[in-house]
Amino acid sequence: MLTVAGRTADSGEELLRRMAARRRRDNIVVGVLAVLALLGGGHAILSFFSPPPPGPSDDSTTRIIAHEQLAQSFARDFVVTYLSATSGQQDKLAEYVSTGQQVTLPSIGRQITDGQVVYAARMSASEALDVWTVTVSVRVTRSAMAAAVTGGDKQYYRVAVSVADGRLRALSLPAAVGAPIRGDDLMQGYSTTCSPDTPLTQVAAGFLAAYAAGSGDVARYVTPDSGISALHPSPYSAMDVATVMSDDSGCGASATTAHVLASVNPKADGGVAPSLAYPLTMVRSGGQWQVQAMDSVPYLRNPMTVVTGQQAGRDAAAASSAAKPSASAVQVPPATQN
Repeated sequence: MLTVAGRTADSGEELLRRMAARRRRDNIVVGVLAVLALLGGGHAILSFFSPPPPGPSDDSTTRIIAHEQLAQSFARDFVVTYLSATSGQQDKLAEYVSTGQQVTLPSIGRQITDGQVVYAARMSASEALDVWTVTVSVRVTRSAMAAAVTGGDKQYYRVAVSVADGRLRALSLPAAVGAPIRGDDLMQGYSTTCSPDTPLTQVAAGFLAAYAAGSGDVARYVTPDSGISALHPSPYSAMDVATVMSDDSGCGASATTAHVLASVNPKADGGVAPSLAYPLTMVRSGGQWQVQAMDSVPYLRNPMTVVTGQQAGRDAAAASSAAKPSASAVQVPPATQN
C-alpha cells in the first residue's frame, strides 16, 4: 500500500463512503429549501440567506411630508382657479393640467372663496414620483354681492396630483364629490356625575376660575410639577361650572387619582360665551386634591369603544342619573396671590 506524507492513502472504498455522506448532506439542504419554498415561495428562500430590509429613514419621512404639502397647495390653487375661470382662459389652466383635457368653461365666472384642503392621501409612489389624491372645499357664489350676503354654498372637489422632484401636475380635471363622512363617537371613561359639594367639583371649579378668569391663585389648585400657569390676560370674567364627570364613583371621597371632565359656561364682556370642556387628571396628596395635568384628550374607555349617537346619549343620561356623592369640606392650599 502506498503512503503519502507519512499516512496511508485513502482507498477507493473510503472515498465512496465519503461521497455517500456528502450526498446525504446535500439532500438534507435541498429538502429544507423545498419546505421553505412550499411555505413562503421564493421570498422565503431569499430571506433565509439575506438580512432584513432597512426600515424607513428620516429622509424618506421628510420627503413624504414635503410632497404632501406641495400636493395640497397645488390642488387648492388648481380647484379655485379652475372653478372661477371663464371661456377664453384655457391658458390659465395649462399651468395645472394637460391641454389635451376636454374643457368647457362658462362665459361668466363664479366667485370662489375659502379654498381649504379637507383630505389628502398618497395613492402610489416610486423613488422619483408620488401620486396624491386631494379633496378641497370651496364656497361658490354667482356674484361678489351674493358672496358678501350669504357666504356662498360649500362644495367639495377632488383632484389627483403627481409630484416629481418638486414639479406638480394634475392628472385630470377636478371632480365634484360629497362632504367627508361624519366619524364615529368614542365612549368616554367618565362614569359618574359629581355634585357641586364633592371634592372633585369644588377643586375643578376653583382651578378653572383661577386659570381662565383670573379669580384667585392657580397655584393653590395644581401640583408643583404640573407646569400649569394662569392665562394672561384672562380671556373670561367668570367660569361657571355646569357639570363635572369623573371615573371615580366617589367623586374624590376616597380615591387618590381621578380623571375629570369639567364642562363650564364662561362669561366675557358682560355676557355668556360658548361652553367649554376641560379634561383633567387630578391627584390627592396629604388630603388635598390638586390638578396634575390638563389632558389633551378626554379620558376614553379601555378598550376603546365606538358608539352611535343614541348609545352615547343613553350613557350620558345614565351617568347624570347616577348617585352623586357629596362631601362636607375640601382642603385647598392657602392662596399666595389674587
